[in-house]
Amino acid sequence: MQGVYYTVVGFEAKACSLKREAGWATYSMRCPGSGGEDGAMTAEPQPVKEGEKIVYTYDVSWEVSDIKWVSRWDAYLRMPRGTVHWFSILNSVLVVLVLSGVVAVIMLRTIRRDLAKYEELILNETENGVRSPEAEAGWKALKSDVFRAPPKCRQLSMLVGCGLQIFLASSLTLLFGAFGFLSPAVRGALLSTLLGLYMLLSTVAGFTSVYLYSSMTRSTHGWRALSLESTGAVPGLLVAVLVLMNLLIMHTGSSGAIPLSALIPIGITWLLVCFPLGYLGGVMASRTPLVEYPTKTSQIPREVPYEGAARWRTLSMFFASGLLTFGNVFVELYFAMTSMWQGYFYYLMGFVLVIGLLTVVITAQISVVTVYVQFCRHDYRWWWQSFHRGGAVAVFIALYAVGFLVWSLNNLSGFTSIAVYLVYMSLLVGAVYISLGSIGFVVAFWFTRSIFASAKSD
Repeated sequence: MQGVYYTVVGFEAKACSLKREAGWATYSMRCPGSGGEDGAMTAEPQPVKEGEKIVYTYDVSWEVSDIKWVSRWDAYLRMPRGTVHWFSILNSVLVVLVLSGVVAVIMLRTIRRDLAKYEELILNETENGVRSPEAEAGWKALKSDVFRAPPKCRQLSMLVGCGLQIFLASSLTLLFGAFGFLSPAVRGALLSTLLGLYMLLSTVAGFTSVYLYSSMTRSTHGWRALSLESTGAVPGLLVAVLVLMNLLIMHTGSSGAIPLSALIPIGITWLLVCFPLGYLGGVMASRTPLVEYPTKTSQIPREVPYEGAARWRTLSMFFASGLLTFGNVFVELYFAMTSMWQGYFYYLMGFVLVIGLLTVVITAQISVVTVYVQFCRHDYRWWWQSFHRGGAVAVFIALYAVGFLVWSLNNLSGFTSIAVYLVYMSLLVGAVYISLGSIGFVVAFWFTRSIFASAKSD
């Protein structure tokens, strides 16, 4: 009809094999098992053999739809197998409730009971003038060592700063996607938003790294170099890996290689945006008063009892922490992996956001429980261990990625394809490790400072 225009809001494609000659009309033929037009005859399937001539064709049937243009993506945004996602969330909520009960017992009963006993012993000491050895028993005996600077504290502070930067950028991206600001109609909107937020949050990495390192060493010496290192460490590694993988892909002649015209603007933006913002964060941290510890650190570190047993306890708590967190994410991880590597459409940002929040809560609760257990064993080396336990789930994600390659991507062949998969998944695993590791460290730092501030005795 002249003057009337229509827009395509959806389509459905059906593949069919028809044995036909060139020039034959297809409206008089129908696919086997389909309704077809009235009076149409069912055609024989086209045999495929050497020397056989195959004629390709297509038909288009237009239908008027009630779907509006703005709602054309709703079919993709519906919940496929929504029950599975709800069961995953229910499982995560149950884990959170159990861990909340454990944390409540530790905070409200065990620690409060310990503090009450310590106060009673200190009161008796004041009245009798005799110091009881029980006053320094338990986790309170670590008060002179618990805030001792760990080895390689510069690297630890840099990892925590980079981890918080990745965590905040990912969280904001998921939040924008869950509220519908990132439409699936815009190709690459999710990745572009994540990259932009990561660059803008370079101030967080610079501030956190410098402030944490200064608090550990009680000095701001070398903060300028540290702020730049924390800003350029992760992006520098990422750029180096992407360039090497891009050269490998270009060598194979694949069209999936990133053109140089796209890499250069990203590199220039990184230099002009990330480094100044990271340095600004370092300036702010250097002018911020250092955190005050509730106890004084002794000159001579105490020995950790049962060194061999402590090592096994550390490994067991590491794997237990990762396994609990992995049980929370493995369902959504499956859908995310099929979306990334098998071409399935997945845009359930609301579920991902909820699972992400529950994962952070579980990581924080595990950090509190494991640090308390570690202190009860008279092991004050919590700095690095809390970071590793927070990111332990990345080990199980890495194992899952290998299993996914073996059983779900068994048709993937060629060195380049497998190398691309392994390298990209390694980058993802590393990002998860340092981001959740930083969450575990921050919560452990807050918990340690809180309980020793409560147990402080004059």
